[in-house]
Amino acid sequence: MGKRTLIAFFLSLLVIISYNYFLGPRYAAPPQESGAVTEEAQLLPPEQTAQTKENQDKGFIASKAVGLGEDILVETDLAKIVITSSGARIKSCQLKEYPEESIRAEAIQEKINQLSRSIERSAPEGGEFLLREKDKGEKLLARLTQEPEAAELVSLAAAVDCDFTPALILPEDEQASLALNTGLYRCSAKNLTLSEDQPTGKLEFTFTDSLGRQVKKVYSFSNSNYSIGLNLVFAKWRPADLSQKQFYIFCGPDVGMPQTQRGRGAHGYQGPASCFQSGQQSWVQKEKYGRQEARQFVRREHQRKFEQRERTIWREILWAGLENKYFLSALIPEPTAESVVVEKNRFEEKKVGLAIPWEGSGEYKFRLYLGPKQEERLKEIGASLEKTKDYGFFGPIARFIYQILVFFSRWTNNFGWAIVLLCLVTKIVFYPLTHRSFESMQKMQQQMKTIQPEMDELRVKFKDNPQKLNKAVMELYRKRGLNPLASCQSGCLPLLLQMPVFFALYAVLYNSIELRGTPFLWWITDLSAKDPYYVLPILMGLSMFVQQKLTGMGTGGGGAQQEQAKIMAIMMPVFLTWIFASLPAGVVLYWFTFNILTSLQQLIIRKKQTATSTVAGV
Repeated sequence: MGKRTLIAFFLSLLVIISYNYFLGPRYAAPPQESGAVTEEAQLLPPEQTAQTKENQDKGFIASKAVGLGEDILVETDLAKIVITSSGARIKSCQLKEYPEESIRAEAIQEKINQLSRSIERSAPEGGEFLLREKDKGEKLLARLTQEPEAAELVSLAAAVDCDFTPALILPEDEQASLALNTGLYRCSAKNLTLSEDQPTGKLEFTFTDSLGRQVKKVYSFSNSNYSIGLNLVFAKWRPADLSQKQFYIFCGPDVGMPQTQRGRGAHGYQGPASCFQSGQQSWVQKEKYGRQEARQFVRREHQRKFEQRERTIWREILWAGLENKYFLSALIPEPTAESVVVEKNRFEEKKVGLAIPWEGSGEYKFRLYLGPKQEERLKEIGASLEKTKDYGFFGPIARFIYQILVFFSRWTNNFGWAIVLLCLVTKIVFYPLTHRSFESMQKMQQQMKTIQPEMDELRVKFKDNPQKLNKAVMELYRKRGLNPLASCQSGCLPLLLQMPVFFALYAVLYNSIELRGTPFLWWITDLSAKDPYYVLPILMGLSMFVQQKLTGMGTGGGGAQQEQAKIMAIMMPVFLTWIFASLPAGVVLYWFTFNILTSLQQLIIRKKQTATSTVAGV
């Protein structure tokens, strides 16, 4: 039974890893609107193809800067923000509490060289895509020479085109949009520094167009959180200036710099996300793109009002933004917007915006969130931002485990030891179940040893007749009063009851930003990254091998069955060591600690059974 239990545990772990690697997190199923998604690049007739290719990035083109402006620095205890007077947009946002990920300059340079060689032999369309990637690589290489200390939320795609957040788009008036996003604004101050003595502050940017119309962007900053207030003030504008009676405000493209991990699913979900509320229910909708949409301009619009099953449904738009595994850039309308607009250009760069009802001159209020996906910070802002923390199917259990982990980290001042304590608490909670499971397995092994000679005789006697062998074995079990299913009920069932906890815990350790850049001991400088020297995975594999020895796996039995058990006892630790070698050190630390505690528990049970057998023999 020990072998079967270990195989079940192994398969469960494989499901966890495969699920996160290939499928990513599961998202709540929101009510879908009919006809709300449009793909402009695929809906246009063939005769407009040439013109469309030239203008298919209209939403992006209108917000790109062509001039240079003055940089205004805003510094708080949490962030260093640079706003350019060209469009009064955020040019840089570095989070002081989170270090920038280390990326090797040699690897980036080699990638640039490969792209240069590929461009020469590519078709024009493919060469354009590769050229774009080369531009990003050169920007990243230049950034490496500056040795940034803090995580940057303005993406490489934005840096390449000077395409910064927030951008204003006026429908059917590209020239006015270009002016609002590239014109030079007058700022009320050269810089702004906040502290505990000055916890809040404002910057006012003013732009006047050729018709005498004014636009003001008033930013409000706080020293204690990542929320930025944004008031748009339109002066001397008329309702008739915008025939569509709405304007758009965009953020993006993308968010954050590249992460060092590679592979499908390594970063979790990255891309546009929007949050809706209907009644008491709120949900986050994340965009997915098919293969036919690759390298095409795709525009989708999710309306506040839509028709479903012959009835009208209204929902509030709480926010729209862009996220990656650890960070979020979100626009929060106050009060609400008419629709969420998501755009993806042919370079796979994504932007998200809000359609705001146009009422002419007046004030339009928003909030920006540029910060980590840390649950406490997200809850401070409200608007259900914390729903971006998606732990999958076992979310409620994961959130409870997350709170325990945070509590232990505050007590120990180290997330590594918090993981160790969390593992210890988990073992204590499930001790009665696992204890019964291990005792059942040990008891079954002892019983099987007593009938092993008779089993060997039956295998020899019926070696050419498997059906009679199975019948004889079952008769032997009945005669000796053995019930193999009893060990399964008492052994495997407790293990299966723990699986939801294992799933949830894995999701917490794999997705929590608190582990990003957090050191543990000596060589482990980042619990969210893999062990650079593979020490923890090797120790985990050795601990699993010891655990199997204590359970008796690979021993006992006879003939081919024993040989298969020995091979399994060696191959499983080796295979799992190979899998865990690429996982975050925090995940490996938990499983290593779990194996150590399990081995100690099995050792105690074995000593107890040995003492009992000795007393019975006396």
